[in-house]
Amino acid sequence: MCAAAPSSPPRIAVTGVGGYSRHHHLTLQRLEAAGLCRVVATCDPAGHAAQPENAELRVAERGVRVYPDFPAMLEGIAGAADAVTLPTPIHLHAPMHRACVERGLPVYLEKPPTLWWEELEEMIAMDARAVRPTEVGFNFTTEPARQALKARLVAGEFGALKAAAFWGSWPRPASYFTRNAWAGKLFVPGSPVPLLDSCAGNAMGHFVQNLLFWAGTSQAGFAAIRDVRACLYRAHAIVGADTVFAEARTKTGVTLRFGGTHASGPPKEEHVESVWCERARWRYVTGRECEIIWTDGRREHFDLRAEGDWQERNFRLYFKYLAGEPAAPVNSLASCRTFVAFNDLLYGATPGIMPVAGEQVETTGDEVHGVYRAIRGIVPALRNFAEEGHWPDAANYGWAREPGVAHAADLPLVAVKLRALAARICKTADKNGVPA
Repeated sequence: MCAAAPSSPPRIAVTGVGGYSRHHHLTLQRLEAAGLCRVVATCDPAGHAAQPENAELRVAERGVRVYPDFPAMLEGIAGAADAVTLPTPIHLHAPMHRACVERGLPVYLEKPPTLWWEELEEMIAMDARAVRPTEVGFNFTTEPARQALKARLVAGEFGALKAAAFWGSWPRPASYFTRNAWAGKLFVPGSPVPLLDSCAGNAMGHFVQNLLFWAGTSQAGFAAIRDVRACLYRAHAIVGADTVFAEARTKTGVTLRFGGTHASGPPKEEHVESVWCERARWRYVTGRECEIIWTDGRREHFDLRAEGDWQERNFRLYFKYLAGEPAAPVNSLASCRTFVAFNDLLYGATPGIMPVAGEQVETTGDEVHGVYRAIRGIVPALRNFAEEGHWPDAANYGWAREPGVAHAADLPLVAVKLRALAARICKTADKNGVPA
């Protein structure tokens, strides 16, 4: 299917008004004021647009037509929109993407595209029919400093890449896991398609994709993985995991480590990426700074605070992509294959989703400001794992368990294990269905 030239500026329809859709609206409103786009439509099944807190969206004032639901919006924008953004719940991505492609509408799809490999393959096959391949909204691969470092890495300036790691502590209150029907779940109720909501797949999924980007052998490439070792934990009363320790080997022999949690104390969020090469190592903190330490003692330092708003930057690049420059998306559905496989293999590898409770968890806060459950010692454990490669052990951390392993060839077996994991956890649920 040939892509028609978009209007200038491009006409955009945003799916939804609440949740992350609100962030799309606010960002696009700024870009609209700069003359870079025009938001022509949205849909609002829950009536969020009429709520006082959404007055700043100014949908009526800006001439944005509000439809009662997604199908009505697609019908209403026929021939009147150049692209649709899908900042919607994960389990709605595949059917909504299909509906847009069938109507000849390009899609900007928020990450993750899906967290199940079979569904991703179906989406990739559908995208082959699209007027323009879908852009998946991973936030940080587009950073100018990251792109520049990747170019130097691919050119061989730092020598061979040996390893890359990330650790992140993003505290989330108990209410985070009750904000909708799918948060913290392995499956959406009533659906056979695995959901797999976790810190690695959802909130910190950007950083998993970053690791795969560092390890890709070309400027725009992402690494493929051979196997994954992992152990997953849950300190909150959820079916899924709020804490992940994982180590992957790529097909080129690079080691990737991810350690992340939502079970830590408020209010501070921390995250660090580290990359080791033959001749240098760098520490990269998105939105703050990057420092390169060379083996000969030289140091380079970059201030990343001037990188700009990541959502705005991604939309600006997407508008250029709609106009034909560049010719391909930064994150296509196909480039998400390893990201999705990594997330699926976490469950194939882990011995279980280990409950952390009792004296191993510190509870703080209140119902007004949020109740937080923090695994004791979790931040130093994450940091030590990511930066030194030491798995947490039971001698130092009473909650720690040995990791398991899964290979790329095990993907077809993961569904059986997932059903067993979910059944095992649900057996411990109380009369209200809350896991112990």
